[in-house]
Amino acid sequence: MKWKTVKTVLLSAIGGAIVWWIVLTAAWGWMSPGSAEKLASERAETAVLEALTPICVANFQQDTEWEAKLAALKEASSWSRDDYVLKQGWTTMPGSDEPEQRIAAACVSRILELETTS
Repeated sequence: MKWKTVKTVLLSAIGGAIVWWIVLTAAWGWMSPGSAEKLASERAETAVLEALTPICVANFQQDTEWEAKLAALKEASSWSRDDYVLKQGWTTMPGSDEPEQRIAAACVSRILELETTS
């Protein structure tokens, strides 16, 4: 008889914990520390891209040979455009000696968007 009571209490506690976990997750947006860290990293990466991409585009626009380089960028295959932008130095941020590889793809997209909106 005691085992049956203990078993019922344990199963009820486990069931209550599962329901509470679901309520915390669904209703109030609670998440585990690992999920929160992953989400924070993704948001930080997005913020960095959004902050640095306009600098890359400005570097492109200040290039004295931008028209010829834009034509070369358009002629380049889609998988080599990132490398082209890196080689031009447009992704090198002020105060840095190395190009930022993370922003090359976003910079290519923005440069090509400029051409279509002009």
